[in-house]
Amino acid sequence: MKIKKKLNFNYDIKKDAWSWVLIAKDKDMWGLNWRDQIAQIPDELLEKIEKFDFDLAQEIVEQYIEKNSKKEHQFSVMSFEMEALEKSWSAVEERYFEILSVVTQKPIFAEKFSCFFTTGFVCPYNEEENWFMVSMWHSIPFSITTICHELMHLQFLNYYKNYLKEQGCTNEQIEDLKEAMTFLLNEKDFDDIILSQDVGYPEHVELRAKLKNIWSKKQNFQNLLDEGILLVK
Repeated sequence: MKIKKKLNFNYDIKKDAWSWVLIAKDKDMWGLNWRDQIAQIPDELLEKIEKFDFDLAQEIVEQYIEKNSKKEHQFSVMSFEMEALEKSWSAVEERYFEILSVVTQKPIFAEKFSCFFTTGFVCPYNEEENWFMVSMWHSIPFSITTICHELMHLQFLNYYKNYLKEQGCTNEQIEDLKEAMTFLLNEKDFDDIILSQDVGYPEHVELRAKLKNIWSKKQNFQNLLDEGILLVK
């Protein structure tokens, strides 16, 4: 019996605060302007985040979000956005997972995933717990692409991370391949799913172009991966 994969949508203030701190403390944005990505964080709060360790900084950010004078209105808007995004995603969910499985040459590795909203601009993920984030500031088409992008990351890492390590790839090289591989979302396979193009990061433009050229010749994921390893090493 075919089991439909299910993506659950929610908001968690602790995870939201975690995402703020994660991006504020990690300034390597693969060519994007780091300060633009944390524009919602005022200078005074940013100084505290940079000063204290991660856990304490997360607590401080959580308190800041909780005490935000616009919180009630913001969360109300987010609730409507979540409802709309969930409805839009449900129309393409089954088809997306089918295509992802075919493209990556592997069954979808988990029965349940979670999508959490963030009041920040950047949408990180948690590989161990199979969840990721979308931003309340983004449009529905953009967020659909984000969902596809992050789910592809999780699928990629689950099946191929250890293989890449066995081939001698460093963590940085694995990260580069993981990010660049999302060029696949712009291929015709996903035409019925994606309305907003997956752009990727500035530092991966050349790698994405080379991978796209490789894919156009064979459209075989294992071949793409092996050729990609040669590109990043």
